[in-house]
Order: sequence, then C-alpha cells, then structure tokens
Amino acid sequence: MRVAIVRLPQVHDTRKQGLVPLLTQIAREKGVSAYVGDGATRWAAGPLKAVAHLYRLAVEKTGAGVATYHAVDEEGVSLRDIAETIGKGLKVPVVSIPAEKAGEHFGNFAYFVTLDMPASSEWTRKTLGWEPTGPALIEDLANMKY
Repeated sequence: MRVAIVRLPQVHDTRKQGLVPLLTQIAREKGVSAYVGDGATRWAAGPLKAVAHLYRLAVEKTGAGVATYHAVDEEGVSLRDIAETIGKGLKVPVVSIPAEKAGEHFGNFAYFVTLDMPASSEWTRKTLGWEPTGPALIEDLANMKY
C-alpha cells in the first residue's frame, strides 16, 4: 500500500488564501485590520500552483508505506504583515489588539490568530525534489482585488 499525506499551509493565489479571507471579512466588518499583540504569530504558506505540483510528485514518487509531506514554501508569515497588507488593500487602519480582547474582536476566529503555526518542508523538498516557486503570500495579497 502507498499512502501520501499532504499537510496544507495557507494555500494561496490572488483569489483565495486559506484562513486569510476570514481576516479580510472581519476587517471589512470592523473597519480595521487587526493582529494580536506584536503580531509575531506566524502562518506557513504555499502558492497554489506549487502545492498542486507537490501533489503530483507525491503520487508519482511515494513508495510503499505511509509518507507525510508539508506543502510549505514560506515557513512563517507574520500575522502583522498579513494584517498590514489587508489594511492597505481595504484602505482601513491597522491595529494591534491585546490578547485579552482577541475574542471580542475576532470572535471564534481568535483561536487561530493567536496560534503560531510555522512549518518546514525541508524533508519534503529533499525527498521529492520539490522546489516551490512563488509568489509569496504577501505578494498575492497585495495583488488581489479587494
């Protein structure tokens, strides 16, 4: 049996970006683009075309047994950088929310914006010869239609 598991980060292009559209929706509703604390929490990211290529490589190259791959191009993009880019795109102020107020601002989504979720694809790259090529998450966010 051959089993390939592909763990997904914030898969993105200029139309969709994993969990990021929820941040954009909240920013529209609240009139500010926010991050928690110093905004240092990070989310791993991978461009859609590179992730699709990784799936093909996983199907073609996974041998017998179970293999787990990380579809990560960027190990961690800070939530502050994401919020600043959304703020620019929506033309709304960018603000820091204290951790104790995250629930008030983000609702149920507060859990995700307070998680530091970096990931590495070093093993995936070595094993499958996968070399993702951009664009970066912030580049796609900057080029999307708000």
